[in-house]
Amino acid sequence: MDVVIENQKLKPRLSPFYKIALFCFFFLTYSCEPKKIEIQPAFYHWQTNLSLSELEKKYLSDLSIQKIYPKFFDVDWDFNRQEATALATMSLSTNLPETLEIIPTVFITNRTLVEISTGQITNLAHKIAQKLQGQMTAFPDQAIKEIQFDCDWTQSTQAKYFDLLAIFNKTFNPLGIELSATIRLHQIKYAQKTGIPPVNRGMLMYYNMGEVQKRTTINSILDNAIGAKYLDKLAAYPLPLDVALPLFQWGVLFRQDKMIKLLNQLTAQDLSDDQRFTKIDKNHWEVIKSTYLNGVYLYKNDRIRLEKVETLALKTATALLQKQLKKADRSIVFYHLDSMVIQQFEIAELKEIIQQFERNTK
Repeated sequence: MDVVIENQKLKPRLSPFYKIALFCFFFLTYSCEPKKIEIQPAFYHWQTNLSLSELEKKYLSDLSIQKIYPKFFDVDWDFNRQEATALATMSLSTNLPETLEIIPTVFITNRTLVEISTGQITNLAHKIAQKLQGQMTAFPDQAIKEIQFDCDWTQSTQAKYFDLLAIFNKTFNPLGIELSATIRLHQIKYAQKTGIPPVNRGMLMYYNMGEVQKRTTINSILDNAIGAKYLDKLAAYPLPLDVALPLFQWGVLFRQDKMIKLLNQLTAQDLSDDQRFTKIDKNHWEVIKSTYLNGVYLYKNDRIRLEKVETLALKTATALLQKQLKKADRSIVFYHLDSMVIQQFEIAELKEIIQQFERNTK
């Protein structure tokens, strides 16, 4: 008797060869998918008092900021005592979210490295470690995973600076906290001369690239035509790199064709009084009546060049950097978290910059 099975689909038997081929197909398909690269937005905080305004808190929340880089203190040279000393120590006067990661940052002037003797390096590393440890107690809820050193070292101060970093890491960093160091554009392009700091990762400072003291400079803060000339060796740089981008603006004060000082966060509105200032062109003003401006005395005939960062320039910078940077997880850090600074940029504008980095990493 013939047996008929109705409405039933028979499953074909797979040969061992076919099973292996199928396994290899799925393995290669999924293993070849590119790893998702994470871009983490962050802020520097450069004021001596860490106290967040409501506006600053809103920017942190709306931009999903999970970490900030507060400057804990400066290290400068005391010529009277002939030793390095800590200045501008940060104080904390606000409650920070437990989820907010803190990266203590120490700024060291290059003249400190010029003046200090080799025999004083170990003592300086010890003093920095002690001061950092004392200040970190103010953040009991935050796990400190990284410490950053900020110094625009030169070829002549390289050895002392690198010794300082190495001694700090080996002798005064018992918990093995990751170290990072800021890297300027010239230290990327001329890495063979300036050297690679002995740290875990670098922070590329993509700003302050023009000659601020020259009268003919247009914008010394962010000039992508200049910046592009320094990026051809970026992909070859051996340290993993985060990126810092500028949000600040300033006025450059000239007197008799000589730069006198920087007027931080100066705006065109500050120069709108036509009884005291006259506008020469888009970026330049002349003082027509001696006066005080934000606590600084200006003389008649002084000139001011206003420099600010435009969103379009930040987008151009992002595109230039993405062409050269290695594809890797990184932080994009805005300089810096201050109400007067960030209010010049809409949250949506900064989101566009972050999203541009995220899109270009896929």
